[in-house]
Amino acid sequence: MPEHESPIVTVDIVLLTLEDEQLKVTLMERTKEPFAGRLALPGGYVHTNTDQNGDDAARRIMTTKLGFAPSHMEQLETISGPTRDPRGWSVSIVYVALISREALASHSAIPLHLYPVAALPELAFDHNKIVRRAVERLRSKGTYSTLPCHLLPARFSIPQMHHVFELVLGVPLNRTSFTRKVSEMGILELAGKEPAAGRGRTAAQYRLKEEVSFFHRPLGDGM
Repeated sequence: MPEHESPIVTVDIVLLTLEDEQLKVTLMERTKEPFAGRLALPGGYVHTNTDQNGDDAARRIMTTKLGFAPSHMEQLETISGPTRDPRGWSVSIVYVALISREALASHSAIPLHLYPVAALPELAFDHNKIVRRAVERLRSKGTYSTLPCHLLPARFSIPQMHHVFELVLGVPLNRTSFTRKVSEMGILELAGKEPAAGRGRTAAQYRLKEEVSFFHRPLGDGM
């Protein structure tokens, strides 16, 4: 191998959603070697002639392979090394994307394979490790920000928000304290009302004021 051969540069996307009370990741079957027939994360090469940066590449790949780009996507990390890809020394810019199951169903015209993050098969490359790192990021950031709200529909109730945070964090959260904390912080705005369980009852629906808001104190800390 030449001393200064260019590395393989790709983008990989961990697209997470909630389905059947479980956090799930979107996977696609590889049609080419290496690992043909193996499930993997959606990804692709960086196009140096058209992509201005990694974000551009990630949005292009999502739109091309899945038919849409989710509203929330953030860079997780850049991983690299000589052994992670059989084709040679490689660099991958990894993104985490979140979407509600309702939005996923309405946006994607391509059949998607959703797998529980807690019971993944053996994936191509080092994608099992990448998924674990993405879930760790979501759970960590979920303790001090509204990031998990991007797994909710555009309009949601505070009980729905509470339930999603419990699913993501994997721990029970006192509902009364959670509601009080969210209300006091002013991170939500009223988006209307919808029918709720019980005759004549309605439930307030909210949306985030900002794309991601941060809590003054982590959840569970003095709630």
